[in-house]
Amino acid sequence: MRVARTFTIDIDLVQELRRKVNQSETVNRAVRKFLSSDDEFDLRDVTIGQLLAALQTRFDQFDPEYSLIQTLIAMCRPS
Repeated sequence: MRVARTFTIDIDLVQELRRKVNQSETVNRAVRKFLSSDDEFDLRDVTIGQLLAALQTRFDQFDPEYSLIQTLIAMCRPS
Protein backbone atom coordinates (compact mmCIF):
# COMPACT_ATOMS: atom_id res chain seq x y z
CA MET A 1 0.00 0.00 0.00
CA ARG A 2 1.22 3.52 -0.75
CA VAL A 3 0.48 6.74 1.12
CA ALA A 4 0.92 10.27 -0.21
CA ARG A 5 2.88 12.54 2.17
CA THR A 6 4.19 16.06 1.88
CA PHE A 7 7.73 16.83 3.00
CA THR A 8 9.95 19.85 2.64
CA ILE A 9 13.23 19.29 0.77
CA ASP A 10 15.93 21.54 -0.60
CA ILE A 11 15.40 23.10 -4.02
CA ASP A 12 18.52 21.47 -5.45
CA LEU A 13 17.06 18.05 -4.60
CA VAL A 14 13.81 19.00 -6.33
CA GLN A 15 15.76 19.90 -9.46
CA GLU A 16 17.68 16.60 -9.34
CA LEU A 17 14.46 14.63 -8.85
CA ARG A 18 12.82 16.29 -11.87
CA ARG A 19 15.35 14.48 -14.05
CA LYS A 20 14.29 11.05 -12.77
CA VAL A 21 11.69 9.02 -14.62
CA ASN A 22 10.06 7.64 -11.46
CA GLN A 23 10.52 10.20 -8.71
CA SER A 24 8.53 8.26 -6.09
CA GLU A 25 10.61 5.14 -6.58
CA THR A 26 13.82 7.17 -6.36
CA VAL A 27 12.70 8.69 -3.07
CA ASN A 28 11.57 5.27 -1.77
CA ARG A 29 14.95 3.71 -2.50
CA ALA A 30 16.84 6.64 -0.97
CA VAL A 31 14.80 6.63 2.24
CA ARG A 32 15.02 2.84 2.58
CA LYS A 33 18.78 3.02 2.15
CA PHE A 34 19.05 5.82 4.70
CA LEU A 35 16.89 4.01 7.26
CA SER A 36 18.53 0.63 6.86
CA SER A 37 20.89 -0.34 9.63
CA ASP A 38 23.14 -1.95 7.03
CA ASP A 39 25.92 0.52 6.22
CA GLU A 40 27.75 -1.82 3.85
CA PHE A 41 29.30 -0.54 0.66
CA ASP A 42 27.17 -1.28 -2.39
CA LEU A 43 28.91 -1.18 -5.76
CA ARG A 44 25.59 -0.36 -7.45
CA ASP A 45 25.71 3.07 -5.79
CA VAL A 46 28.90 4.00 -7.64
CA THR A 47 28.64 5.63 -11.07
CA ILE A 48 30.54 4.33 -14.07
CA GLY A 49 32.57 7.54 -14.10
CA GLN A 50 33.58 7.05 -10.47
CA LEU A 51 34.57 3.44 -11.17
CA LEU A 52 36.67 4.45 -14.15
CA ALA A 53 38.36 7.26 -12.21
CA ALA A 54 39.23 4.86 -9.38
CA LEU A 55 40.54 2.29 -11.86
CA GLN A 56 42.62 4.92 -13.63
CA THR A 57 44.54 5.67 -10.42
CA ARG A 58 46.00 2.15 -10.56
CA PHE A 59 48.04 2.99 -13.65
CA ASP A 60 50.87 5.38 -14.44
CA GLN A 61 49.84 8.22 -16.76
CA PHE A 62 52.11 6.86 -19.49
CA ASP A 63 50.56 3.37 -19.48
CA PRO A 64 48.24 2.49 -22.37
CA GLU A 65 45.58 1.41 -19.86
CA TYR A 66 45.56 4.92 -18.38
CA SER A 67 44.91 6.45 -21.81
CA LEU A 68 42.19 3.92 -22.57
CA ILE A 69 40.40 4.65 -19.31
CA GLN A 70 40.78 8.39 -19.92
CA THR A 71 39.02 7.92 -23.27
CA LEU A 72 36.23 5.91 -21.62
CA ILE A 73 35.77 8.64 -19.00
CA ALA A 74 35.44 11.23 -21.78
CA MET A 75 32.85 9.05 -23.53
CA CYS A 76 30.78 8.75 -20.33
CA ARG A 77 30.47 12.49 -19.82
CA PRO A 78 27.05 13.90 -20.63
CA SER A 79 26.84 15.78 -23.92
